[in-house]
Amino acid sequence: MSKKEIVIVSILLAIAGVRFFFFTSVAPSYGEVVGKEVTFEGMVSDDPDVRIKNQQLDIKLKDKDINILVIVDRNVKVSYGDEVSVHGVLLEPENFITQSGKEFNYKRYLANQDIYFMIKNADIEILSSDNGSKIKLLLYKLKNAFIKSINKVIPMPESDLANGLVLGIRGGFDQDTKQEFIETGTIHIIALSGYNVSIVASNVMKFFSLIFSQTISIIFGIIVIFLFIIMTGASTTAIRAGIMATIMLLGRMTGRNYIAGRALVIAGLLMVAYDPRVLTDMSFQLSFLATGGVLYLTPKVLNWFKFLPMRFGFREMIATTVAATIAVLPILLYLTGILSLVSLPANALILLFIPTVMFFIFVTGILGFISPILAIPFGYISYLILLYVLSVIHYLGSLSFASVSILSFPLPLVILIYAFLLWWVFKKKDHR
Repeated sequence: MSKKEIVIVSILLAIAGVRFFFFTSVAPSYGEVVGKEVTFEGMVSDDPDVRIKNQQLDIKLKDKDINILVIVDRNVKVSYGDEVSVHGVLLEPENFITQSGKEFNYKRYLANQDIYFMIKNADIEILSSDNGSKIKLLLYKLKNAFIKSINKVIPMPESDLANGLVLGIRGGFDQDTKQEFIETGTIHIIALSGYNVSIVASNVMKFFSLIFSQTISIIFGIIVIFLFIIMTGASTTAIRAGIMATIMLLGRMTGRNYIAGRALVIAGLLMVAYDPRVLTDMSFQLSFLATGGVLYLTPKVLNWFKFLPMRFGFREMIATTVAATIAVLPILLYLTGILSLVSLPANALILLFIPTVMFFIFVTGILGFISPILAIPFGYISYLILLYVLSVIHYLGSLSFASVSILSFPLPLVILIYAFLLWWVFKKKDHR
């Protein structure tokens, strides 16, 4: 790392440190109306999160910088940018116990999004539509049209998996299916990751490179990356991947070498400097650690699998999966208490098919805009692969020994394990 880069990282680290220790986020004082019926007006500030039985709306109060989580029936027709009147009982979020027996800090999870109150089973009236950002309105309409295009050709629950793979949408899965994803260690495939972002960026650049110079193609690639991230909800994993991809593209444009580990550190520091609360976000922690594991542990564990064939990248895929698993396992045990015993075979059986099925899903969705008939052949291929993936996850997830619960995994042990992993990665080789 050059002196200039050390200075940049040091500045970012200092900003992150100052922000972390002095950042305050205070809940508004609404104690006098908590537990009572209220009526307020506001705007739906994000795309509705549609679930099996309901949909969750992030509503920003009119003339106030306050957001309230509002839960309404799934069939209510409401969209981003709608100005609404909401009536219901104002509640404070409460933590809950997961199926593994661990307490999930739901209160902090929502507070990280500046949400401190919620209304369940709310009555809602739409006052006007198409408010808010014009760019967001267009992107969300495009996303929802793409989802409808997929759903016309691919039946449920395979269409739910298709939307999860390409857009990171998980709301269509029931609780049992989500638990199977968790117990098989495959929940990451339906969380928008760097892979999705890189696929979009590379294909956009390939398209524009046929018309424009490399510099113009890279600029379009960067723009599309961030539009795609906004369209899919700007999750922490997608933002991290987007920053890293942008650094890579800027390096290519300026003729500089791209060092992924350095980009990962800079991406993390930028995100923490912008909002220190991201440090307590489990998605950020797992994304950062998994990426670090892939970058630094894969070369270490690759030699363990010399007996596996290299064809179709199978050996590297297994090594990468093991490396990412090693990197996230300590924090995952501490946070969730779930140890998957079938994670490796589950990932080995499905990961090779994910790039292919993502391609066919994209083609299905795009052709569906023109005509569902044109999309049927690609949709059928997508359906067969998605059916296979869900069958593997359901079979392995239903095994009695698929996972074990570890209710107490102490934080000092987590720190000790990561200290050992850092030593293992960065220790100097003995050249005797």
